[in-house]
Amino acid sequence: MTNFIQTPDAPRGFGFKISWFAVQTSESAAVLDALGFEQATPANWASGLEAVEDHSAWRTGDIWVFISPPVDGWVLAVSAGWPYPMVIEADHDIGRKFDELFRRLMLRFDNVQFFGSHRGTGFVTWAWAASGEPRRIFGFGDGAVLVNFGAQTPEEAQMKLADLSGLAPSEAEDEIYRLCELAETQTADELIAAPGEEDVVNLASLWSIDPTALDVQSHPPGVGLAVRLPKEFTP
Repeated sequence: MTNFIQTPDAPRGFGFKISWFAVQTSESAAVLDALGFEQATPANWASGLEAVEDHSAWRTGDIWVFISPPVDGWVLAVSAGWPYPMVIEADHDIGRKFDELFRRLMLRFDNVQFFGSHRGTGFVTWAWAASGEPRRIFGFGDGAVLVNFGAQTPEEAQMKLADLSGLAPSEAEDEIYRLCELAETQTADELIAAPGEEDVVNLASLWSIDPTALDVQSHPPGVGLAVRLPKEFTP
């Protein structure tokens, strides 16, 4: 049985082999309400993230979401089981589930972001919605571009990520492989053709918050919310 501790504690870092929404708000309960999830339990950073990262719970379908206390004007909703952006037909249901959660949050908040990675499959993803509209959505895993929506943001350009603006997923995939081959034969001005997990964290730091640095920064203790991911949203 998961044991949640309600004693406020300082933020704990995370960021790899995990996914999270970053929502610009100072109210954790408002994020829970926008998601439409019920029966949340108060949980501090340590116990909330421990539940999220307990992969043994997947055997019973007991997947948790930790909705953090506000940090510098952002609330982070973390889970190892979030559905993720995808438009390719093979796994369209995962993409549909993500789209619904993203829609719920963007209808309530002006700035909503999503990040995720899993090094085992080379999976990376990020998304950003502003003023109720999706602006940028990208996903890559198992050598395939899962989704590529919107123009490259200035922050992606600053990181020297490949500019895939306007390309369909198959076209973006071809461009990534072309750039990878080019990089093998000549210097491509440090261009990052195929992004990795470090790039996800770096982009998060430019768009909102670097979660890997939370435990080395000075933030007040707090208590967030733990809630089970509803079955209709599990991958």
